[in-house]
Amino acid sequence: MTESISKQVEQLMLSKDFNKALDLCNQNSNDLSKKQYLYLTSVCYRYLEKYDKALSYLSHLIELDPTYGRAFQEFGHIHMKLNDKNKAIKGYIRAVRHNPSLQASWLGIIAMNPSNDGLVELAQENIKYLKDLPPELKSVTSFIHEGKMAKADLLCRNFLRDHPHDIEAMRLLAQIGSDLYIYEDAEFLLESCLIFDPDNIKIKFDYINILIKRQKFGEALYHAKDFYKSHPENINSLKVLATSLFRTDEYDKALELYDQILLKEPKNTDVLLSKGHLYKTSGDINKSISSYKKAYNVDRFFGDAYWSLANLKTYNFSKDEIKSLKSMINDKFVSDDEKVFMHFALAKAYEDEEDFKKSFEHYKKGNDYKHTKSMFNLKDFEIECQNQKEVCTKDLFETKKDWGFESSEPIFILGLPRVGSTLIEQIISSHSSVDATHELPNIIATALKLNKRQIQNMESRYPDILLGLSDPQLKLIGENYVKDAEVFRSKGIYFIDKMPNNFKHIGLISLILPNAKIIDIRRNSMSACFSCYKQLFAEGQEFTYNLENLAGYYNGYVDLMKHWNEVLPNKILSINYEDVVNDFEISVKKILDYCELPFEKACLEFYKSKRSVKTPSAEQVRQPIYTSGMDYWKNYEPYLDDLKNNLKY
Repeated sequence: MTESISKQVEQLMLSKDFNKALDLCNQNSNDLSKKQYLYLTSVCYRYLEKYDKALSYLSHLIELDPTYGRAFQEFGHIHMKLNDKNKAIKGYIRAVRHNPSLQASWLGIIAMNPSNDGLVELAQENIKYLKDLPPELKSVTSFIHEGKMAKADLLCRNFLRDHPHDIEAMRLLAQIGSDLYIYEDAEFLLESCLIFDPDNIKIKFDYINILIKRQKFGEALYHAKDFYKSHPENINSLKVLATSLFRTDEYDKALELYDQILLKEPKNTDVLLSKGHLYKTSGDINKSISSYKKAYNVDRFFGDAYWSLANLKTYNFSKDEIKSLKSMINDKFVSDDEKVFMHFALAKAYEDEEDFKKSFEHYKKGNDYKHTKSMFNLKDFEIECQNQKEVCTKDLFETKKDWGFESSEPIFILGLPRVGSTLIEQIISSHSSVDATHELPNIIATALKLNKRQIQNMESRYPDILLGLSDPQLKLIGENYVKDAEVFRSKGIYFIDKMPNNFKHIGLISLILPNAKIIDIRRNSMSACFSCYKQLFAEGQEFTYNLENLAGYYNGYVDLMKHWNEVLPNKILSINYEDVVNDFEISVKKILDYCELPFEKACLEFYKSKRSVKTPSAEQVRQPIYTSGMDYWKNYEPYLDDLKNNLKY
């Protein structure tokens, strides 16, 4: 829709000349965007009290874009006119869920006086916030929630040029950065905001959340405790403290806070979901299932609850649950983001029924949508691997031999996701001398920090910067890595970092921690890749949403590991998952010998360990070794040509 026609229509509507506005819409329907045409036409018909026609156009609009908050707001307005309070409140709630900047919807929620606990109070808070915002920033918030990030970014930056110290504008710019996964910039902006306004509750909340997103869980916990201490009654201080405690394995304390939140907000689906994740991690699967089901009973369209049940790997959906999922997957009111969760859940349900054709159809639909949103570029990954090979040579490691921090505490388990790394972690961490610290982001964060450009458009510095780092510099980086891991450790002499993507940074690891152990986990290439394809990852691993990308990534991984083994001979232990399964005791002893750990029977009985497990394999590694899943990909072989034909290994 051209901007000029849009403004003309809106001006006529402001003048209450709705017939002329409708005529102008219809006359220019071919020139207008379908979305705006449907929306404005629906609004005009509402004002003309032709509610059936208004709802008809609105239905097409929601089908076109189930995330468009203004459409649901209009749905609420129409049903308020029809005196259908139940539908009106549903429309307004759905509207603010998609776009919290819709002041009219918050006012509608208050007008309906719903019984939903805490909703009126939340509405009042948001109305006050929106009323206090300058018009430009109101538009920024609306653009953010409508996914118009370029417009939001431009408008926000223009506003900051005239108001360089406006705290809310800086916070909104940080939010844009966070939504675009530019976490480092968002963190810097929020840190700057706290300098100017250290008591700002919104900024504290956003800052702790960005620390959590960057997996700086120790820092997040420190600030969350401070936030809670100064604002113990603030619901957001409870939320970030609970999440931070969960992320640092303080489950009992986190659970206590989640329950406190649910007393105030019993229908908070995100908290119910988090409780389910906590129970899953700590091994209480029955309570995990119960919490996930409570979440979808509160909101039947809450796709993440269904996927979380599927992601337990051991849960079988009932016929009623499958029927509900099939119905929702075709519901025009359900957003594509929610449908992704539902597609993966249905794929698992059909997999359990051994209907592999239908199962793959749903895996593909879910992956295809995620692929459209993915920022992964195979060519960039290949260049990244090539740069590592060119910089991290045998000469480099000979020159800097015995440099870095001498600690032998870290044990790195790496490779692709879903290849058995959690099993190996469970085996080793069952040893009395070893702590499992899960997937630490520290090595990747260090690489990003080293890569940080001093000026815009400057060439990437990493891995080239490794050439110039001195022994004291490497020692300090290694020492900081070990120190930062302390928050996740208990009493073990050694600790495991099983971030799979660390295979790209073995050169960095070897320079900063020359005595660290590195274990590379391999699996049959088809098994490894398809297992990734079946997994809906919470964050990252975007190469998994396309079979050709998966093949290319696997090829690059194998090629890079060949390089590491050539330039660092006898440094890395390669373990095949199939060997572990087929010759378990010998494999366990081989791993323990490499780690210089004395044999302990507990490592053979790893499934008896009560430790927390945060990966999708949580339930699987709480069972003895089994072989049934080794060639499972063959059930899907007719649909995997794009994978098979592009794999080199």
